[in-house]
Amino acid sequence: MTAREAILLVRLDGIGDAALCIPTLEGMRRSFPDATFGAICSRTNAALFSQRVARVHVYDPSQPVESLKRELAGCGYTRAIIATEEVAGYKLGRLSGASARAGFWHRLQKPFKSLWQRSQLTSAVYRPAAWTASPEHEVTTLYRLGLALGAALPVPDAAADLRAWLRVEDSDAARSARGAVAVQITPKLLTGGWGPTAIAQLVSVTVQISGLERAVLLASAHDESLACSVLEHMPPAFAAGGRTRVLAGLTLPCWLGALESASALVTPDTGAAHVAGMLGAGVVDLFDEDGFERLSQQWHPWAGTWRCLVKPAWLAGTPESLGARVGDAVRAVAKA
Repeated sequence: MTAREAILLVRLDGIGDAALCIPTLEGMRRSFPDATFGAICSRTNAALFSQRVARVHVYDPSQPVESLKRELAGCGYTRAIIATEEVAGYKLGRLSGASARAGFWHRLQKPFKSLWQRSQLTSAVYRPAAWTASPEHEVTTLYRLGLALGAALPVPDAAADLRAWLRVEDSDAARSARGAVAVQITPKLLTGGWGPTAIAQLVSVTVQISGLERAVLLASAHDESLACSVLEHMPPAFAAGGRTRVLAGLTLPCWLGALESASALVTPDTGAAHVAGMLGAGVVDLFDEDGFERLSQQWHPWAGTWRCLVKPAWLAGTPESLGARVGDAVRAVAKA
């Protein structure tokens, strides 16, 4: 009798980066429908996955990697997707006991690091060490790890299939986002001389042009003060009557619920764009002008309906002109 496969994902960074691995997990599930799944995560992304990931191991960088050895060994992992280039990730993959381990290496671009990387893997997948002018999408790059471990083409891209991997919770916050334009408030919006007043102008024009009635400003606990500052600068018609609301410091599953409930999401290039696309939400993804073609090609939302737009440096009148373009894009991608 063939032993049941147990597949481990190693991803130690942020929420969006972990979400980019979901098509690989879905591809592995299709090839190994009876497999169980586990993941080694950072504290940041540990609550991202649904119960399809039966076991989440939280890696604490202040502790030696060996502290997870017994926990990992008890799960009987057979295949490990090492979707990180952190040294700890390669070590954890080996500690898992998985006999098949796929990860990245850089060939002669970084010869000493590459030799070490290859020594930790059973399948070394080439990834350029430096950026290229015309990169493949990051999901495609990560999926090559799955191909090395038995996944098959094409890369899954249907949001209905990918959403099942995310831990989405309904809540009052999520329900308050229903039918609204969600805007992820983050310091990335401040590049190019933008400030809270300009962002508020951008949001108000976006809502007007989109044909929707309300906006919710999503923010982490660290960015709540910036979101509140944007709210303070919203025009009176949008600040009053609950037409604009700040949703800050939500748990990760509740934040996912808010993204799914909103009619569309507007965000600078953040993990919110990747997650929302896999939830099937419409996304308007803003990138700075410098490197727009390259960055949007590699990092645009993988699933869902989306538009990528340039966010130019601030000048007088730019919030209004960009808001008109964003509002048109929201109208195009928004859920009915």
